Amino acid sequence: MSAAKVELTLTPEGRHLAFTKEMLEVAHIFRRTGGERSPWQRVAVNARSPYLDTDIFAPGTQLEYYVQHETQQGVPEERSHIVSMTLL
Repeated sequence: MSAAKVELTLTPEGRHLAFTKEMLEVAHIFRRTGGERSPWQRVAVNARSPYLDTDIFAPGTQLEYYVQHETQQGVPEERSHIVSMTLL
């Protein structure tokens, strides 16, 4: 399984995730806060790119994201690399 590409950018509205997605692919967005000991949470099901995460977090919060691509039948295909940022 090769890694799908995802880009994370901070905007005034929130965190902007841009990723590629084939027409019939399903893409789920996962996020965790606080580093490796924290659990992953699915924050979007069958998301479109770009995805905007507008949830509010305190300054200094570490956020990490990845995109899981699946077939329409739910078979995992590709998973992106993890992108992260610490909020100022």
